[in-house]
Order: sequence, then structure tokens, then C-alpha cells
Amino acid sequence: MTIDHQKLFRQLDEAFQILGEPQFLVPDVCKITGATPKAIEHFVDPKRGMVHLMGDWVNPGTGKRRRFTGEQVLMIAAAYAVSRVGFPQRWSIQLAEQVANRAKGRINGLAVNTHMTLLNYPMQNGDWAFKAIYAETVEEPILPLSVLALDVDRLIDETLTQLMAIVNGEEIPDFTIPDPEPEPSPYSPKSNFFKNWEKGESGEWHYVGLTLEETRILMEDQGFALDGDELLNVEAVKNPDREYMLELRDRHEQAKWVAIGFNEGND
Repeated sequence: MTIDHQKLFRQLDEAFQILGEPQFLVPDVCKITGATPKAIEHFVDPKRGMVHLMGDWVNPGTGKRRRFTGEQVLMIAAAYAVSRVGFPQRWSIQLAEQVANRAKGRINGLAVNTHMTLLNYPMQNGDWAFKAIYAETVEEPILPLSVLALDVDRLIDETLTQLMAIVNGEEIPDFTIPDPEPEPSPYSPKSNFFKNWEKGESGEWHYVGLTLEETRILMEDQGFALDGDELLNVEAVKNPDREYMLELRDRHEQAKWVAIGFNEGND
């Protein structure tokens, strides 16, 4: 395979310019990181020690626009990403600088290992440990039960892609991960994992083995209500006839197990 050295050098030159040239404004940083302008002010304040940004363009004075290099945007993105999940501010500089060094190492060809993930956790002395692992890592690291993980190479790839889009006047790719939809309760009709429910002739859900009215009475006693096929927790209205409530529960449980046994027998 023939290597196109000119194309390679051009790509390297573009990457160096992206990282090193102060050309990105606060709105650009906000679009990439998801932070507000006020949060950016918070991050670049030297007194807070969130990230260590050098250059007159970072704090140019009143009436002048801040400009950031791609490397600085990457550092802010790293610090902001981990701050959202509770990483302590006092260690943000060290983490952000490791991310920046990784990006420069990749461009310089000094990064031998691939897919860097940075694992962080508090130590007994109050400091935070930083443990880098890679796709090539063979020996399983010794870690506490819970750690904070930053996918460093993914952060670098996504940030550089977005910075390049800004430079080229293109639409900035959105790498936001949508929030997962909550799983339905296994006790609800929507899931019906435990075979608690069936639909009557009217199309309404009711407990297996009980009528609609009996279901309503038992659900009130249990502190449940239905909204369509969603099961809601509400304030329980205890029925004084406890024997009747026990009868309804027993009848429902017996019918449910019959239904489960029938379904299993037909699998």
C-alpha cells in the first residue's frame, strides 16, 4: 500500500493548527462542551484552578474577545465532562493536562497504545489516583469497587472533529448521548413480567383472577394506581376489611401462578 505522504503531512499540519492556534471563541467552546458562558468563565478563572490556560488571548482584558486554542478547548471539555459526574475541581488541572498530552502525543506519533481510558478514584490520603488503561492492556488493573472513567481517545476524536467543523464552516456534529428511557416496572401492565395483569372485555387492565372493581379496591389498599398501562405509586387507602383484602390477594396470587404455569407449559 502506497502512503500519500503529502496528505499525511497536510493532516498533521491541520491538527497542529487546530490544537495550537487561538481561533475559537466562547460560543464555540459552549457548543462543543455543552457548558454555558458563565460556566466557561468559571473554568478559565485562574483562582479556581480548574484548567491551566496560558496566553494573553485567554484573558485579553475588557472589551476584547477571548480566543482559545484547540488544545485549551479540549482541556475545558475534559474538565467539564468529569465535573458533571462529581469529579473534584482541585484535580481538574492534572486530568485536563493528561488529556492534552495524549492528544499531542497522538499527533506527534508518540502514542503507541490505542483507546486510552483514564480511571480515577480517591485514595486513603485524600488524593486522587489516575490510572490509564489501553486496548492493549493485558494485566487487569487492581481497582476499588467504584471508579470514575473518562474515555480519553473518544473525547479527543469527538472534540477534534467538532473543532475541524468550526474551522471549515460546517455544521458541528452533535455527540450528545440521549438519556435512556426508564425501564417499565416489572409489576406494571406495560411490562407484565410477573403475569399480574390481563385485559377485560372493556380493554381495561385488571389483576388476574379479580374483577375491575376488585382490582380497584386491592390497588387502593396497596397504594397503586394505573395511568394507562403505567403503574403509579400513590398514597394507600387502607380498607378496614382486612379479611376481604387477604381474600383478594390470595385469589389473585393463585390465579397468577396458574397463568404462569400455563404459559411455561406452552413455551
